[in-house]
Amino acid sequence: GYPRLHSGPSPNRSPAGMPTVVMKFGGTSVGSVERLESVADRVVHAREAGNGVIVVVSAMGTTTDDLLAMAADITDLPDPRELDMLLSVGERISCALAAMAIHDLGHTAIWLTGSQAGVVTDTEHTRAKVLEIRPGRIRSALEQDAIVLVAGFQGVSTAHEVTTLGRGGSDMTAVVLAAALGADCEIYTDVDGVYTADPRLVAGARKLTAV
Repeated sequence: GYPRLHSGPSPNRSPAGMPTVVMKFGGTSVGSVERLESVADRVVHAREAGNGVIVVVSAMGTTTDDLLAMAADITDLPDPRELDMLLSVGERISCALAAMAIHDLGHTAIWLTGSQAGVVTDTEHTRAKVLEIRPGRIRSALEQDAIVLVAGFQGVSTAHEVTTLGRGGSDMTAVVLAAALGADCEIYTDVDGVYTADPRLVAGARKLTAV
């Protein structure tokens, strides 16, 4: 089934009455300190344009792959719970650094783990499904004019354990938060359009002019 999404006060409006946007940045977009600073600039521009802003970030660059490789060096069969605890670290690092960059630009920001942001999942580790969004803490931060950063790819299970949503899960985080808050959703990447395949992997990938 579909996750239960607690609706916001009105479509595409923050609790303070501003239009609200969820901005999601992938791993390559936050892959270095310089890129994180560029993301911070874009986020601050959106806030100064009069939007309530929620930012969902992936782990920096190859962080998730690096963590998986470290786990594989330890054991061929990592415990799923411990693996989720490990993998959730990458997005938390991105969030913390991005929040620092936003503070440095003179804006208030708060970053939240998936659990703190109210992303509730089932108990299936490493490939959890979102069951419900409880965005009360996000709404409260928006009311205080803060930019809210949320660690993508993760949530908390009904058994109160950290879970991850599977590869690409940060996109899911952004979409379900936008739906719960009646916000627009913008997903940023490092390619200049929608392609027939990943242009970094497929040499003949073509950019589509329309979808």
